[in-house]
Amino acid sequence: MPRLTRSRRGFSLAELIITLGILGVIGIIVSRLMLGQQRFYQRTNEQIEMRRELRSAMSLIPADLRSISSSGGDLTVLARDSIQFRAVIGASMICNRNSNTQIDIPPLNMVRNTLTSWYTEPVAGDTLWVFNDSLSRGAEDDEWKALRITSVAQSASLCSGSPYIDGTLDAGKPRFRISVHAAVGDSVRAGAAIRFTRSTRYTLKSQTSGAWYLHRSEFVNGGWTAPVAVSGPYAPPSSGGAGGMRFAYFDSLGTEVINAASSRQVSRIDLLLRAKGLNSSGTFGTTSVANTDSLAFRIALRNRQ
Repeated sequence: MPRLTRSRRGFSLAELIITLGILGVIGIIVSRLMLGQQRFYQRTNEQIEMRRELRSAMSLIPADLRSISSSGGDLTVLARDSIQFRAVIGASMICNRNSNTQIDIPPLNMVRNTLTSWYTEPVAGDTLWVFNDSLSRGAEDDEWKALRITSVAQSASLCSGSPYIDGTLDAGKPRFRISVHAAVGDSVRAGAAIRFTRSTRYTLKSQTSGAWYLHRSEFVNGGWTAPVAVSGPYAPPSSGGAGGMRFAYFDSLGTEVINAASSRQVSRIDLLLRAKGLNSSGTFGTTSVANTDSLAFRIALRNRQ
């Protein structure tokens, strides 16, 4: 019986070329869609990070500035792209006057009350403010007196018999003796309130990468500490007011204060922050448009007396 055979056809060269061309076009479209999604994700993630950094600055700077007293001279440098002031680092009260230049304060971890509190222990060079409740007249002559701290010592035997400390529950806890450069004043008695301040400044500084970050530094033991980056990156400083950080100072009537000699009149500080991201969307491509965002807020100073 004869065997039936069937012819089998393959792809022609033209069909192969057309097929490869269609697959190439589809591949390019898919790859561009994937790259676009990758860039969108990276830029969105960067935008989220920028807003987080702006919120971090918004929670840090007002916390420092709201506690200062401009009328007491806490604002020391007024600039458009930086600020220097005496930040409050703690508060306490006097439990004993050892001499006219030495006062004792209660321990930190008292059982019944909290009379001493600070986020960092005062050191020589910080400023102690004591409330001088003068007895010669009424409240019009009361004042916060500034005294420079020369030393801080600890001892569990200080404030012995003080009514502000429980002799049994707080026994053995270290108390603090603060020495200052000038006389405290005869009208300052045990029970007077005190607060501690330290010179602090915020400024924009460039990192080794070329990006600009908000830095914070403190004046400790006769010198400024190394600036610590606390938020960023931001747009670089600009004399035209379009930089990454811009301060504006106003008195109680809304008139702008531009002279440091009038810093005691400042009752409000406006701050504008301009965050700036990278001009790159990662290893998959670049873009000439940088991510940007901004935040503006007003800080009303509380201690105006």
